[in-house]
Amino acid sequence: MENRPLLRISIPFVAGVACGGVVCAGDFSTRPLALVEMTMVVLCLVLLVCGKRYDRALIPAMLFALGAFCYSSRFLDYARNDIHTVISTNSHHVISTEQSGPPPIANWWGEASEWRDLITTIRSRIDGIPFEHSETAPLLRALMTGDRSGLDRETVAAFRRSGASHLLALSGLHLGIIAMFLRYLLMVLGQSRPAEIVRSALLVGFCLAYTIACGASPSLVRALLFVILQQVAALSPGRRSSGADRLCLAATIQLAIDPTAIRSVAFQLSYLAMLGVVFIAPRLEAWYPATRMSARVDPMRWMWKAASTAIACQLTTAPVVMLRFGYLPQYFLLTNLMAMPVCELLLPVGIVALITTSAGGKAPALIVRVTDYIATLLLDILRIISEL
Repeated sequence: MENRPLLRISIPFVAGVACGGVVCAGDFSTRPLALVEMTMVVLCLVLLVCGKRYDRALIPAMLFALGAFCYSSRFLDYARNDIHTVISTNSHHVISTEQSGPPPIANWWGEASEWRDLITTIRSRIDGIPFEHSETAPLLRALMTGDRSGLDRETVAAFRRSGASHLLALSGLHLGIIAMFLRYLLMVLGQSRPAEIVRSALLVGFCLAYTIACGASPSLVRALLFVILQQVAALSPGRRSSGADRLCLAATIQLAIDPTAIRSVAFQLSYLAMLGVVFIAPRLEAWYPATRMSARVDPMRWMWKAASTAIACQLTTAPVVMLRFGYLPQYFLLTNLMAMPVCELLLPVGIVALITTSAGGKAPALIVRVTDYIATLLLDILRIISEL
């Protein structure tokens, strides 16, 4: 902790926001007072335990109080708007006391119909690609835009039973794959400093537009912050940025912007999964040490690396999944080893098919067949796993 200033800032702030979420979960009129009282109690306890070292405890305590205050103030704003919402029906005014909850980050840009039009255009272009199998276009719509309306119940059930439901929900996984693919495409700009700046700007701009257009879910916002921080680090030679630093900074920024996101299941699962990737996966991966040759050509090494990531994510997300959904996928490891690589291949190929369709009016037949084959392979794998 002494050499990790971001950890010393992030942990108490996030803890304060989480505490505010717990306290503000009940009645609006009494909970804010209880929140202030509890914050003062925690502050006094921290100072009492630390004794003469109160100077080191004061800043974390203040950050904790700041996080709790941020959540309570934002929550009260939403509650006030929800309680006093007036619905006009047939010239009669009815007071609505339903709590609709905080609006998504995408609403900060207003209704922004142009963003919705962009997603509608993408969906229509996907539907216009002449795939041989009828399930390919709905699957691409679900993976690229989050629209699952075209998938039948059996397909959705296969995703759920095989432990691959996260593939259908737009998350940091999807944005990460898309960002990596786009970065490879933009390598044609060269390796000079100006080219790197232009590449980073284009990449961040596309990821920002994609995140807003898809509704800016907490997991997408987390991935967007990771992309931004990674590009900033890449443009800052001599500065080291670890995964733990990016995780802490992203959580702090996201909760400072929208503290109520901490109660979102997507937010919780996204950051818990990243905790596993950053802190647990490297230790599991070290059980199969890489040599100069095995790092590239050893298939068992690659499989163990993928398994380490899957196990780490499952360990950190399992408590929330069990509490929220009441079950744990039994074949998550098999799904991640078999279905995840296929999905990581399907998204870039689907993007190429979409781009060529948009540019030329018709995608090349080879790209269409390859996309169709990969999508069918993914569905077959998940159906086989779901029937085990």
